[in-house]
Amino acid sequence: MHIRDLLLERLAVATVNNEDTVEEALAKITASGYRCIPVVDKEDTYKGMIYKVHLIEYLYEEKGDKNSAIDSLLKHQDTFITERSSFLSALISIKSLPFLSVVEHGKLLGILTHNKVESVLEDAFGLKTGGINITLSSTEAKGMIEKLTKTLRHENIEGMFTLDNGSVLARRVVITLENGKTDEEIEKLKEKFEKGGFRILQVDRIEKK
Repeated sequence: MHIRDLLLERLAVATVNNEDTVEEALAKITASGYRCIPVVDKEDTYKGMIYKVHLIEYLYEEKGDKNSAIDSLLKHQDTFITERSSFLSALISIKSLPFLSVVEHGKLLGILTHNKVESVLEDAFGLKTGGINITLSSTEAKGMIEKLTKTLRHENIEGMFTLDNGSVLARRVVITLENGKTDEEIEKLKEKFEKGGFRILQVDRIEKK
């Protein structure tokens, strides 16, 4: 999965121009309704991000000049990803930021939001389509996925991911199967897992959003 499939494109992104004054930048970010937005020049070259709180602190706490340039208030000038970046690299980078700017050849193409990242995880859990979400564990890491897929060879697997990577004691796996199973069918499936050496930790029915 690449970022180009997830980004909010440039035309939908509120920005501040790097030549705007502090007063102008504050007016734009206030009108946007966001706490932080990207900063670009007239050619849409990415210059960084600016936070509403830093503008307010500068004006009202530091008694700064409302007509001054915003250069000193810019943040994350070198923090961005490209549209070819992997989802994993974006997931690591976005944790401490309100969003990630997506830049190609210096130009702002759009942003990746936390909502988009969460939508990928929701999809993995089957929240979009609904299904039977099963969390299980195994003490055998090597060959575990092969054994699991053999156990589920007659099932339609909607999603799967692992937790506790690197653990030498146990590994958890979360799988989502298509909806429509009765309680009796789920019990039989749990028995199959247990016979295969898996421990069932939790079973949830996920309704389609």
